[in-house]
Amino acid sequence: MDKESVKNIIRAWIKRMNENEILPENILALNFGLYEPYGIEMIGSANYDAEDDDWACDEDFVPKERCCPHLGIDDTYEWEFVLEKMAIILKELISELKDLQILKVEHITSGFCDGDLIVVK
Repeated sequence: MDKESVKNIIRAWIKRMNENEILPENILALNFGLYEPYGIEMIGSANYDAEDDDWACDEDFVPKERCCPHLGIDDTYEWEFVLEKMAIILKELISELKDLQILKVEHITSGFCDGDLIVVK
């Protein structure tokens, strides 16, 4: 998995969403959902519950470009490896892009559908 290539694709996607979307004021949390074959999507929620990941099912904000374009992550990687690497990439990007309006929410998580979420902010 080429971390820098994946990071660049996600960075460009987040920047496009920031330019093309207005994050509603009531959105408390974003979830960067992972899926197989490996991809990533983003939704926003007006709810957040650290004890119950079902909050991420409340899709109160769905950007037009919900899914990031093809990441080029080989599907032979184990999902745990991909989750770990994606969490690192998202943490780095959130720090790097902290001034973007779309990332100015209190909580940001990531994880696979039907799995536990990892707090990245």
